[in-house]
Amino acid sequence: MAPSAPLHVVMVEFPPAGGLFQFSVQLAHGLARAGCEVTVLTGPRPELSSRHPRVRIRSALPTWHPTAGDDAPEWWRRARRGLRAGQHVAAWLRVIGYAARHRPDVLMWSAWRFPVDGWGVRVVRRVAPTTTLALVAHEPRPLVEQPGQDGLYKQSRLTDSALAGAYRCLDVVFVLGESARRVLLDSWPVTAPVVVIPHGDEDIFRTDEVPSAETTTANALFFGTVTAYKGLDDLLTAWPQVCAEVPDATLDIAGSIGADTDQAALAARVAALPGVTLHAGYVPVDAVAGHFTRARVVVQPYRRSSQSGVSHVAYTFARPVVATRVGDIPSVVRDGQTGLLVEPGDPAGLARAVVALLRDPDRAASFGAAGRASLQSGASWDTVAGDVLRAVTGSGP
Repeated sequence: MAPSAPLHVVMVEFPPAGGLFQFSVQLAHGLARAGCEVTVLTGPRPELSSRHPRVRIRSALPTWHPTAGDDAPEWWRRARRGLRAGQHVAAWLRVIGYAARHRPDVLMWSAWRFPVDGWGVRVVRRVAPTTTLALVAHEPRPLVEQPGQDGLYKQSRLTDSALAGAYRCLDVVFVLGESARRVLLDSWPVTAPVVVIPHGDEDIFRTDEVPSAETTTANALFFGTVTAYKGLDDLLTAWPQVCAEVPDATLDIAGSIGADTDQAALAARVAALPGVTLHAGYVPVDAVAGHFTRARVVVQPYRRSSQSGVSHVAYTFARPVVATRVGDIPSVVRDGQTGLLVEPGDPAGLARAVVALLRDPDRAASFGAAGRASLQSGASWDTVAGDVLRAVTGSGP
């Protein structure tokens, strides 16, 4: 009997950089090690390249890096929205054409944000009727990203209607926690299986031997795009209390500035606080390690969220996390074992937790080591890939 052909998996990542792209590329390598042929369709100049002969990263989509042009004047950013909408439609036409020509065994996305995403999925379903369609729903609903909008999720009848049709086309949906699973099932007409998978480690960022958290100064790190729901405002409110108890404490803020955040106002506020440094702008892959290895503790003061890959980056570098009890974060940050949890919107409680780990480097190192061990024991990319394969092939438990 002739051996069966390897499973051909196509992963669509419109932005060629950022957390979702990094997740997909690492999952692609896990799937390749399991014997799949994997193609990642993305935009120009992807920030990661293939490290496995069965992974192809194709710059086939006319998209852009997520923070490209963030320093442009506001009038230009508004004017280019029409251009980018056209590019996004063009990217979907290429995805549809690829699906029609190649008929992959599995076609997988990680984010839908616009009506055209919903319409595009429905067309793919028609042109590739035998392909297994899958989504890794990092967020169960599109998040608010623009100023002047209230709430955590976008409110749009057109978007909701279009995406509802896309969800009806899916054969399987993956989420990163039980809380996200509940929100997704409450939000969309999903009839396909919804499978919880772990996030995976972030070893793509590790370079040399990582120093233990106990060897650092009393440095805290806020990492990732600065946007209102991530609660940086609460951390800055808490910072004077932290400094009162740990006079040599420092705080690094590293990441792009979201559209709902006034960068000038943030910079002025940071300048008025002792020991705080703002590193505004996208952090390239080769610069991530420097931020995390300098930190004794990583802080995630989120007001609302489903999940965050920042915890996994922290654990990759054996750093403990102070986080809030929102979404599925408590399933990753185990209170008193790999970090400390506080209530969202509580600067005083946040300050106490940060102080506790800055003052106790041995405890910080112990929590960080436990976080690293948790990734190695149950959240490797080979584990994630195995869960994904069982779901898309219908084999195993």
